[in-house]
Amino acid sequence: MVYLSLMASVALFIVLTYKKISPLLVAPIVTIFLALLTGMNPTDTLLNGYMGLAADYVKLFFLVFLTGAVFAQVMHKTGAAESIARGIVSKVGKKWVIPAVVLSTAVLTYGGISLFIIFFVMYPMALSMHKEGNITKLLIPGEIALGAFTFTMTTPGSPQVQNIIPVKFLGTSPTAAFIPGWISGILIAILGLLYLMRRAKQFEKKGIGFEAFNELEQKTSDDVPNFWLSISPSILIIILLNVVGWNIVWSMTAGIIFCIAIMWKRIDHTSGWLSVINAGAANSTAVILNTAAIVGYAGAVRLLPQFPDIVETVKNISINAYYFPAVSTGLLSGIAASSSGGLSVAYQALSDTFINLGIPLEVVHRVSSMAAGTIDSLPHCPAIINLLVVTKTTHNEVYKDIAITTILIPLLVVFTVLVPLCMMMY
Repeated sequence: MVYLSLMASVALFIVLTYKKISPLLVAPIVTIFLALLTGMNPTDTLLNGYMGLAADYVKLFFLVFLTGAVFAQVMHKTGAAESIARGIVSKVGKKWVIPAVVLSTAVLTYGGISLFIIFFVMYPMALSMHKEGNITKLLIPGEIALGAFTFTMTTPGSPQVQNIIPVKFLGTSPTAAFIPGWISGILIAILGLLYLMRRAKQFEKKGIGFEAFNELEQKTSDDVPNFWLSISPSILIIILLNVVGWNIVWSMTAGIIFCIAIMWKRIDHTSGWLSVINAGAANSTAVILNTAAIVGYAGAVRLLPQFPDIVETVKNISINAYYFPAVSTGLLSGIAASSSGGLSVAYQALSDTFINLGIPLEVVHRVSSMAAGTIDSLPHCPAIINLLVVTKTTHNEVYKDIAITTILIPLLVVFTVLVPLCMMMY
């Protein structure tokens, strides 16, 4: 009965999300629904289970979201992000618009801009690129999702929270399982690009081209900073995180300060800089609240009387030890509809099990991290919801492309490439 109740509550989650109801409302409603179905006290479920995990999530990751959002705003308003995108387009050519958007998103995400914020930066640039290539804007969500929600958030060295959570529990390095992780990440990128370019050909055959002329920003100047100057703050963040070994928050903070210092003259007056920083901080609050609201549902699940039995069932799954982190974190990320939320729940409930699997901890790190980025991208995933809001699209229009690039392809690669590679190499 408890499994049927879980499935029913997730189904309600998806239906209400399709109805465009805010995650801040949907998550508590679904939590109450689950409590009523399973006989739990709704008040206790909301205040202790739901709010408990939501608050813990904010406590753990608020500073990561804050620094990522401020960095994104600084890079955007100074023109540094656009400089990076233009530099990439100039190298790959306007005929390769889709790879250019994905690569630009990937560079910025791997360079430190939070995946929960990246669409604010990328969408205006992607619109301009799509206009040049006469490609429908309906492919932009899939492109940004591929560039931000898959290989760049979970590959070795990434500053994204999905690569940082295992570090906190296992004591591993952000570059854990470097070779198999990057082989798998590159394969996800290639397969995703092939799919999206095939979709572009399908739209072209139907005579569907660029349509969002009313959304294009009117640029007053084409002046952007030098490409290498623009990308240097991201390079600094990657070096501080992966070479020097700084904490992600201090690495991001250093990147922000460095970017402000080298771009100071590009924003008028101190008050202008304060506006930029304040806007970045404001962006972070909405995103982390939406994410925490949905992650909180997993806290209600943890209150189920049968939850220990569910954990034991997961622990006792008869499967090769190398596949266990993939299956367990993948399932929990699907329940939480969040890779970071699923990883948090998985490590809080199963960290001892992971440590005692008898396989290298760097393998546990990489497999769990990349597996979390698979079925997390369900329709009610907060990152997906925010992406659709910013790009002014709907689930019916674009979710198929997002699901294939962020669920189907990563699932295929994790289970058929990443885990076998780890088994051979470790």
